Amino acid sequence: MKVAVLMSTYNGEEYLEKQLDSILSQKGDYSIEIIIRDDGSTDNTKNILKKYCKQYNNIRWYAGVSKGPALSFIELLRKNKGYDFYAFSDQDDYWLPNKLFRAIEKLMNEKASLYFANAMLVDSDLNLLNINVYKQFPKLDFKTLTCAGGILGCTLVLNNDLAKCIQNSNYPKKIIMHDFYISEVCAAIGKKIIYDTECVMYYRQHNNNVVGVSYGSILNKIISRVKSILNKPTVSISDQANDIYINYSQSINLENKEWLRLVGSYKSSLATRLKLAFTHETKFVNKNQAVKNRLSIMLGNR
Repeated sequence: MKVAVLMSTYNGEEYLEKQLDSILSQKGDYSIEIIIRDDGSTDNTKNILKKYCKQYNNIRWYAGVSKGPALSFIELLRKNKGYDFYAFSDQDDYWLPNKLFRAIEKLMNEKASLYFANAMLVDSDLNLLNINVYKQFPKLDFKTLTCAGGILGCTLVLNNDLAKCIQNSNYPKKIIMHDFYISEVCAAIGKKIIYDTECVMYYRQHNNNVVGVSYGSILNKIISRVKSILNKPTVSISDQANDIYINYSQSINLENKEWLRLVGSYKSSLATRLKLAFTHETKFVNKNQAVKNRLSIMLGNR
């Protein structure tokens, strides 16, 4: 079996080598190829990539124009066809040795298309913070995923069947993040998503995180939550829902199409915002997430 580990780098010189070493140390009887797209680094990242490519014949990289991590990862997936499984990797985390083995084993045993798992938060020096990313089992139904996302992309592994759906569709124009987009596509077209409660990697928290996890004091968590409610995103859930509706319409059933139309138009009036915000069809994991998402939707900021 062939596994492609896809990584997007940007000014990642500080932690990149440890992450590459952890991927190269993965256990399992399969062939791993690490494919890296640099998104316009100006530090020593490119030199590190050149060094590793000389040392290892299963690493290759190329430089691209800066387009942000979401579209950078989608480009990597679309340009690299023919692998049995695809895993996404951030540049600054650290994989435990059985990460890929567990993912592939579960995908095959459970006949699923998409896998993701729990992770342990660590500080910049990989010291454990004794906090897991997921404290409860995440919601995986299509309607909740469309509004909340919640798939941890750095643990995500997908099979070739789902990868081909994305590789052969039109190039997406507006997506929130690659993990949010891919999981929403997977659920929209009726393919199976599985969650592994086991922590398979260290999720590093530092000042330069593109996407991090809110942790620490109650005040910090409250401030983070208020900001997320009030901030208007560059790409909204309505933008992403419309993109998926257009690109995958032939593979989506009528009920899911109707939901995508509702999400895609939710900002058109106060009535539609309220309808989506207070629907009982979304099942958020806890009251805090429910309040955050419902208020964001009501304000048109989701």
